[in-house]
Amino acid sequence: MQCRNCQAKLPVGKIRCPECGFINPYNIMGYGNTKAVQTALKTMIEEQYGVIANGRQLNAVMFDYLPEYDMERKLLQKAVSAGILEALIGAEDKKAAFKEQRNRLMREAGFLRYDAEFVLTCFAYMMGFAYVSPMLEYDRLPVQEEPEKPVSAPVKAKPKAFGKFDAFKFKLSSKVFVKEGYTEIAAYCFDSFGLMKEVSLPSTLSAVGEYAFSDCKSLESITIPDAVRKMEKGVFSACLGLKDVRLPEGVLSIGDNCFFCCTSLKTLRVPDNVSSIGENAFSGCAELERLIIPKSVKFIDKNAFAYCGKLTVICTENSFVHKYCMQNEIKYRTYAAGMKLPERDEAEDEPDE
Repeated sequence: MQCRNCQAKLPVGKIRCPECGFINPYNIMGYGNTKAVQTALKTMIEEQYGVIANGRQLNAVMFDYLPEYDMERKLLQKAVSAGILEALIGAEDKKAAFKEQRNRLMREAGFLRYDAEFVLTCFAYMMGFAYVSPMLEYDRLPVQEEPEKPVSAPVKAKPKAFGKFDAFKFKLSSKVFVKEGYTEIAAYCFDSFGLMKEVSLPSTLSAVGEYAFSDCKSLESITIPDAVRKMEKGVFSACLGLKDVRLPEGVLSIGDNCFFCCTSLKTLRVPDNVSSIGENAFSGCAELERLIIPKSVKFIDKNAFAYCGKLTVICTENSFVHKYCMQNEIKYRTYAAGMKLPERDEAEDEPDE
């Protein structure tokens, strides 16, 4: 069996390629169309992401993507109506969940073992889980000894984006964990994930795409890893419950709409390497009371702090930020040149003169 993505040879009984990480589709014994159905379902999720909100809508859309697979589609629709997919997505222990839902399909829905394995295999591939069925059917090739590969210099890891399809499995979860190795959170990746409260991001991350966490109303706190240098516009736009944000020291700018309408945010420290704060970056942050901005900032859009009625900017005397606040009638407190600005969590004492 070869990887569909890079043609590398897969170890027996494995579906995740050790070379490129791609999860390969495979057939279930007795279901020669499994690969085709898996591929169609994955395409459906990618194209209908953000449209499908429940099992009823999923079953309705499924007909458009599986019109020629009537028997297979009916099995999948029956399993969706029984809540099998929702149970798999919401389970923390995926291995135990697949076993439990297999038994449930056979016990409560009257599925045969082959039918249950076909359904679980299709759901797993659709959600990006590397589930290997005991009824996996693959092309058996003659066993050949592989020649020893010459030792070569280590290859630098390629950029690896965590995208919408990867995020789909967390749609109904309150906790999200992105594994090490990913270097980017793709644009709109977690947009409108209304149940997400906590996010754990990998240390390998270097970029966060535009509106990646926008409209995550239950998200309360997040720490962006230190390796991140690039945060695109609207990253946390309309995160109404966001209270605690720790930005990486290496980030170079606060993009347009970055914290737009984050109505629970009260205090934030802008890292020392930031040089610009974009349009509407903090607009609508009605509860924002304390924003610590370093002297490295040389540009702030005129609407960056619109509708921030409680805001006091902490900055260095005679800096660009200080002059901006005076010109735009924004309340401020200054520290003398050479004095270190307070950390976000330090007491809000008046600076020494």
